[in-house]
Amino acid sequence: MGSLCIIPAFEEEATIGQVVAGALKHCGTILVIDDNSRDRTAIVSRQAGATVIRHVLRLGTGAALSTGFRAALKTDSEIFLTMDGDGQHDPDQIPNLTEPILRDEADVVVGSRLLSTSAGMPLGKRIGNSILSATTSLAAGTRITDSQSGYRAYRRKVLEYAIHQARDYRWASEILILAAKGNFRIREVPVAAVYLPRRVRGTSIKDGLKILYSTIKR
Repeated sequence: MGSLCIIPAFEEEATIGQVVAGALKHCGTILVIDDNSRDRTAIVSRQAGATVIRHVLRLGTGAALSTGFRAALKTDSEIFLTMDGDGQHDPDQIPNLTEPILRDEADVVVGSRLLSTSAGMPLGKRIGNSILSATTSLAAGTRITDSQSGYRAYRRKVLEYAIHQARDYRWASEILILAAKGNFRIREVPVAAVYLPRRVRGTSIKDGLKILYSTIKR
């Protein structure tokens, strides 16, 4: 069962090469979606062995993933991985995410930083994530501890059924809710994450409020 890894990236030239090289050890194809970076993200990605699709405007992480999913569905791969390009996710944990799908125990596997004792998530992000995860769990009807994790694996049929519409960070909760409503099996596995000094990105307070509002509306 072939796997393809999708990496949304915005100005990640310092880390993307190492991320792509690590992912290539476990995935047959790496697809980097360059969200209109002004640095050498696209060049470094290609040099490392990735196929690159570049947005001509910056559209957001959700839009980059949507572009990646639609491109991936044009291939014959059966498992789609997603991970960040900033080095937060360890590519050597990819087998932990794909194994439940290969064993036919899950259709979506989320790498949960909240289930890992070595995740090292900053306290503010941990509190905000816990609130959003609880809200997402209620909307989805299944317990999810880390709804905002971008380190995931999907069975092909999940993305054939539904792809999120949100361009920003709301995609993370939206696609889990869509998958749950489609009766797809969602499972979490613990993953560690690396938070580099001065490179902590992700959802801001404003993003979190937007996610909370859109999730409650569902």
